[in-house]
Amino acid sequence: ILVAGAQLSLPAESAHYLGTVLRAREGDKVMLFNARDGEFAAAVSKSKKGHVDVTIGECVRAPENAATLRLHLALGLSRGDRMDYAIQKATELGVTEITPLFTEHGEVRLKPDRLENKLRHFEKIAINAAEQCGRLDVPAINTPLSLDAFLAQKTNATRLLLEPGGELRLTAAQALSDIQLIIGPEGGFSEHEVSLARASNCEIMRLGPRVLRTETAPVAALAILQFLYGDLA
Repeated sequence: ILVAGAQLSLPAESAHYLGTVLRAREGDKVMLFNARDGEFAAAVSKSKKGHVDVTIGECVRAPENAATLRLHLALGLSRGDRMDYAIQKATELGVTEITPLFTEHGEVRLKPDRLENKLRHFEKIAINAAEQCGRLDVPAINTPLSLDAFLAQKTNATRLLLEPGGELRLTAAQALSDIQLIIGPEGGFSEHEVSLARASNCEIMRLGPRVLRTETAPVAALAILQFLYGDLA
């Protein structure tokens, strides 16, 4: 909890970055947020061997009101840094939740120990992106699911699956406030997966005449949806 006047020892990773990488010293000014209490001014009161204490000052930005558009991105797991890029940009564009997907054409399969490490890595990407863009909350990074398991979950959200052969343009979606945006991996979704999505009341949408890369499609689609129904204008 962040409270004006309180003393706080920073978590190890933040302390290392601030004290060792940035070489912060006593009296240096910093800004703090914890995805719940808002943004606070603070000053370093102690910095020594990876341990940093701060004195919390006044709240400079209160917690934000609930977003006008709730966006849940479900994205096929990809190799390399494609997933990192997509999570970073999705966070900047205001998604509230991200679920990585195991898909038929996806080449990523993770053992339990690697899965846990990968989730922590994704969470760090989202936190860093939130810090960079001045966002006071951080999207939830969910445990990866197969597409059929994801579609089996009950939801009141409108489900939009992106597919080059989609029946409708994304801009044809009606006024929305709660969306699950489903995007495939490098190889796209299989015919079986598209049929499964259609049977689960997904609207099969297309972005345009060009096939976008798996890390580009979320950026384009989220920007369009935020412009049409959210806070991007």
